Amino acid sequence: MAHPRSAFDMATEFYIGKRLSYDGRLCTVRYLGEVKGTKGEWLGVEWDDPTRGKHSGEHGGVKYFECLNKSLTAGSFIRPARKPDTPHSFAEALKAKYASDPVQDPDVHIVFATKPGDNALKKDPLARINQPIRISGKEVEEVGFDKIRKQLAQLSELKIVILDGMCMERSLARKKEGSDAWPEGLTDVKDACPKAVELDLSRNLFEEWREVASICEQLEKLKSLRVDGSRFRDTSVTDTERTRCLKVFASITDLKLEENLLPWEDLARLTHLFPSLTTFSASSNLYTTLTPHPPNPTLTSLTLEDNALTSLSSLTPLTTLPRLRRLILKQNTISTLTTTPSTNPPIFSPTVEELDLTYNAISTWSFIDALPTSFPGLTSLRVSHNPLYAHLLAPDGRPLTPEDGYMLTIARLGQLKTLNYSPITDKERLNAESYYLGLIAKELAFAEEGAEAEVLGRHPRWGELCEEYGKPLVRRGFGGGNPNSLAARLVRVRAYMGGGKMDEGEAREVEMEVPGRCTAYTLLGMVGRAFGVKPMRCRLVWETGDWVPAPRNMKQDAGSESESDYDSAPDESGDEETHAPNSVMREVEILPGTRSVGTWIEGMEATIRVELR
Repeated sequence: MAHPRSAFDMATEFYIGKRLSYDGRLCTVRYLGEVKGTKGEWLGVEWDDPTRGKHSGEHGGVKYFECLNKSLTAGSFIRPARKPDTPHSFAEALKAKYASDPVQDPDVHIVFATKPGDNALKKDPLARINQPIRISGKEVEEVGFDKIRKQLAQLSELKIVILDGMCMERSLARKKEGSDAWPEGLTDVKDACPKAVELDLSRNLFEEWREVASICEQLEKLKSLRVDGSRFRDTSVTDTERTRCLKVFASITDLKLEENLLPWEDLARLTHLFPSLTTFSASSNLYTTLTPHPPNPTLTSLTLEDNALTSLSSLTPLTTLPRLRRLILKQNTISTLTTTPSTNPPIFSPTVEELDLTYNAISTWSFIDALPTSFPGLTSLRVSHNPLYAHLLAPDGRPLTPEDGYMLTIARLGQLKTLNYSPITDKERLNAESYYLGLIAKELAFAEEGAEAEVLGRHPRWGELCEEYGKPLVRRGFGGGNPNSLAARLVRVRAYMGGGKMDEGEAREVEMEVPGRCTAYTLLGMVGRAFGVKPMRCRLVWETGDWVPAPRNMKQDAGSESESDYDSAPDESGDEETHAPNSVMREVEILPGTRSVGTWIEGMEATIRVELR
């Protein structure tokens, strides 16, 4: 359907893949020829900004071209006679960005001071050079335009060069018949900014990777390269060019190729041209899966943010990276471990310590439980803003807060040291794992007879936690009644003052019944009122009555937790409770917040020690 280029009577030569700019908007030629129902010839273009166009390459039911973006509004038809923006060379773009003529601010009025009746300026306008300048009534120092221009023009000292969106091309470096590499001996870039360490060439008119390589070849100190938002029609290199590229990119450790819509195979191949590459970002490239083409094994940090990845198994090519330490998967649609039930979950290198899964579609705890298998070295996780934390329920059907969800995440991932950038302290882990054990016990209590194996199958750490803290008491009476009845919703609380000075005659022990759904803030207020102290002075500690072996990571030494953190009051029944040596009372501090009391306390009765802060 397309006509040969010789059929076009145009001032400028067009071809498929040509990069153009109209009024500062970048596009790529995808079609040359006629359009049914119209007269004359057209250029079918795909805009880099998909909201700029009007269709997807289709007109009148006829598909003329495909858009890489797959957007319904990325394509347009424009007349070849329409004049595009003039492309710039590297030196022109650099000068326009860093050494352009200063523009006068229309809001600033410069008033030259003259004496009343002085006609000297009328006779000699140049005489104003010697006059003081006043802005808003204040005399200021005059800095001549020549001085400003000279300061901006110190291009040779630039170390960070950002030429994003400067309508730049480098046609002299494009592939030509009979040549196996771009021209040698070029000095235009080196002459302009030889000290550049960081270079951003994003959103320009480059069509071939050779154009980028020919620029970087002249920057011997370059460490970081960014080429986002380009639409390369050719990323291949000849054997000769590959040898030169390995030398050109030898010192670059940080590479960003975002929003280029290149196939993963092409991006992975490009990374192998960077011998020292450690940090690579391929965000916003619309990937739904990665083809089996591993990137450079030197990578330690990889970012695949804002793509369309749906499962961890779509990242299988990354499991071969032996040094990968940090993997950023933010803002994808990841919800499963594998694409099919018969597929084995991927297992990444033990070197992967940091994982970012924020803003994905994770909705099940089974995904969280499987992370230690897929990431055996995982110690730092970001997992906020997932559906899992928006619909949490306790075993009795009561809603839990995202705060509860993060505690359960800590408890389910025993090797985790940092969650959402917050270090996990030993005490936080003790509270989280104790809380988790309590919820499992409550779930067992509500489960039907014979369903214990099914329940425990949903909690892989049950055995490990029971060995660490002791098996909690399962009060199966929970399941016999209606969890929505008034009796099931009330918790009988015995609160006693465990320390602090009290006025004579004030109560040291109270009993009360509180709804299980009331918040910790409400309980704190009731206890404070009962003892006649300000609620925020009270520290509430639920004594579970369970004696467990002292956790290995909680052994006390000088400067560790105070004795009151572990010792409970003697049983007032007079019967001395026996327990194993080196064991401690399992206690849970009820922290002020909106979390319901029923999610802190197991059972319908509780003893709470009140300590004054």
